[in-house]
Amino acid sequence: MKDFNELCRSVEELSPLEYAAVLGRTSLKIMPAIRAFSEDGRTCAEVLAAFVIASVYADGKLDESEYLLMAPLFKAFFGEDFDFEDAKKLAKEWRKEGRAVKKEVDYLVDFLGTLSEELKGDIIFACLLMCAVDGKVSLKEKAYIRQLMSCLLYTS
Repeated sequence: MKDFNELCRSVEELSPLEYAAVLGRTSLKIMPAIRAFSEDGRTCAEVLAAFVIASVYADGKLDESEYLLMAPLFKAFFGEDFDFEDAKKLAKEWRKEGRAVKKEVDYLVDFLGTLSEELKGDIIFACLLMCAVDGKVSLKEKAYIRQLMSCLLYTS
């Protein structure tokens, strides 16, 4: 548990430039692997968008800095006209429909169960980075990451 809290703290302390570089490197490792395993018709963007939204939703809030970081992915999934107001509306809808979010996370866990332990770790780390986009990892976000860890790393 101490190592996990230290990891959260180190992610929270990244400068914006370091944050962008780390997220970029991690994404470059994840994207090709997810693309290669997407056999059931779901696109890579859909899978990643679902993880992004679930990560953002982990603390039940979406602020503009989180949206700006993830805007390219949101736009790839929902279309070029998808803006911050649309993202807030979607987050609010998903807050009301907690089961829909849980179902999406369950699908992702099943899908990702076929991937290597290293890639699963990279995906969890990317989710942690997304949770820390506002400079902190809340208790709810830590609980979400711990849940991903227990589902992805210990049930393959």
